[in-house]
Amino acid sequence: MQIVLLNSKIQENMAAYRTVVSSKGQVVIPAELREQLGLKKGTPATWSEEQGRLVLTPITERRLDEIMGFLKPAPGEPSVFEASFEERERERRREK
Repeated sequence: MQIVLLNSKIQENMAAYRTVVSSKGQVVIPAELREQLGLKKGTPATWSEEQGRLVLTPITERRLDEIMGFLKPAPGEPSVFEASFEERERERRREK
């Protein structure tokens, strides 16, 4: 099983780092990677399994900004919240 740290950018010539899982199930992320990814003490992250690999995805301000930009509606289009609210209003009118 491999541990893969994902960043929004795919890097060519990525260095390989070796680490050990402790008796408590803990893993140390190498300092160089923590610096590159802006990981600090208390940074939340998610673990997932993809094709036999453990994938750690840090939830950093940069990642949240990317997600928010992805979810942002195109100019003139309603947000997901607005569209859901409008759909619920239509359902309520049909129920009457």
